[in-house]
Amino acid sequence: MTDHTTFSVRRPLTDAELTLATAEIDATQSTAGILDAVLRTVFGALLATAGELLNSYGPGRKLDPGQFAIPAAQHAAITEACLSRAAAFGTRLTIAMDLLNVMPSTYDDPAVIAPATPPRDHRPNAHVLTVSREATDVIAACARHCGELGQYFGEHSRQYQEATGSWQRNLTLMFSMDFGAATRVTRDGELSLLVSCASGFTYGIIFHPQPRRCTRQDCAAVIGNDGTARTINRESPACPDGDHVPAYPLDAPAPGTWSFHS
Repeated sequence: MTDHTTFSVRRPLTDAELTLATAEIDATQSTAGILDAVLRTVFGALLATAGELLNSYGPGRKLDPGQFAIPAAQHAAITEACLSRAAAFGTRLTIAMDLLNVMPSTYDDPAVIAPATPPRDHRPNAHVLTVSREATDVIAACARHCGELGQYFGEHSRQYQEATGSWQRNLTLMFSMDFGAATRVTRDGELSLLVSCASGFTYGIIFHPQPRRCTRQDCAAVIGNDGTARTINRESPACPDGDHVPAYPLDAPAPGTWSFHS
């Protein structure tokens, strides 16, 4: 933890300063405007304590946000206001990353509590989700694959739980408005999807099947669906007798998980 004596300014914002900051953030009309509102209101107030002005800083004299600190509760309230406003533009992820470099440091102050009023919900009233015909087939295939894992390995098995949990998490993300209120979903493989968002952000929901490896000691063979074995590690040759023991049977649905890839 950094000692408070190293900060140029370390103090709580007044109620009026915090109210102004959240109001200015709430009134912005763009993602860039959110960051500008933080600089003008939060750092404008903190710099005034040191007898300085924000416009004294620029390319030749850069502002170091880490030299300023506000209570953690106020930091969280301002961050949430920024994220809430960014939801209108589908840029919550962008703002979350930018705030890491823009917001002041924090310190604990039990006497300072967060505002009781939650930030406004700036999300559009509707999320337009366009799913291609091929993508609907993929979604059905993914659900079917999870069901087959449950039937083969059992619904309490690791194979079923991991696959189903990862599919549900990523499917839920597709309905999120964090990346904009218009989303197009297309096919990206037999069990994978490509998601293009209104904000310009594109990501994949990709299925990663578990390799069917031989479980015999010192064998590095991977066994295909047709029973053909191949060695991926030359230093660990396949079973000399060719009698492999696959991690899961040839007729079993492939265990695996879905993951988010940007």
